[in-house]
Amino acid sequence: MRFIFAPMLLALGILVMKYSVAITDQFSGKIDFAEKYLGTGIGAGTYTWWKLVGFGLCVLSIFWLFNMLPGSAIPAATN
Repeated sequence: MRFIFAPMLLALGILVMKYSVAITDQFSGKIDFAEKYLGTGIGAGTYTWWKLVGFGLCVLSIFWLFNMLPGSAIPAATN
């Protein structure tokens, strides 16, 4: 199942990074804590937050695809 959904999650992460401005304009508006901690102005704050979320989705999908998430190791067979 992860061989189907992990590439889709990777593509979603890339799209979130690419269209962070459109996502901000269409759905969320400015995110207060992102503006406070990531800076204000053009190219900072909320847009940076969405780029970090997209990057996190990409990393998560790669880890999931290669079964490297903590606790997801396949246990050895015990006979």
